[in-house]
Amino acid sequence: MALTIGSPSGFRYFAHMLMVSILIMALVNSVSNVLPDETELPRFITINLSGFILFSYSIYKGKSLTNPRKIWYNNSFISSGIALILYANTALSGAVHTYVLPIFYLVEIAIVIYLGKRLRLESDYLRFTEMTSFNNQVVPQGP
Repeated sequence: MALTIGSPSGFRYFAHMLMVSILIMALVNSVSNVLPDETELPRFITINLSGFILFSYSIYKGKSLTNPRKIWYNNSFISSGIALILYANTALSGAVHTYVLPIFYLVEIAIVIYLGKRLRLESDYLRFTEMTSFNNQVVPQGP
């Protein structure tokens, strides 16, 4: 049975993916809560960079995965990275009033766009390489 969201096995992996995502978010939040209350900017940077690193590395690593189970786990890291960035933006950016945040977000946007373009080009190049190697094979002719 395929590991799609509609199958029982796929839904089980989806639920597991959500649990891993929530536990990662709780871990990063508890680590950032260790910092003193007056230091909102380091808390924001800790949570935001954790999410950004999780997202970026999972996107990079995910292009080489082919096993459906490993893809589900990789998706949990991608979704937890997105949720951490969203949490840092909604919960902590109101407490952090500084001119650094727009610059911080511009750098993140530039890196995500770069990764997206790079990922797309590598996938197309690999697919093209596979197609050309298949076309160069000699098919034996029957008697």
